[in-house]
Amino acid sequence: MNNTIKIAKIKSGKYSAKQLNTLCGFNDARKSISVLRADGMKILDIRLDNNCKLYWLELDEKQLSIFEIGGWNE
Repeated sequence: MNNTIKIAKIKSGKYSAKQLNTLCGFNDARKSISVLRADGMKILDIRLDNNCKLYWLELDEKQLSIFEIGGWNE
């Protein structure tokens, strides 16, 4: 799956760490989330009743422009 498709999927939903691992081929999505947060990405989360966390990306105008020009690559 190419980066454009991965980005579109990530931008459009809320995912558990396990789902992100499967979707993006991560080994440890939580570590990747920490790195992205440290780089300034606004990744929000919520803990569900079953103790699972859902993560999602909240894009502001600056982040949208980075995505549009292909600035997020693996």
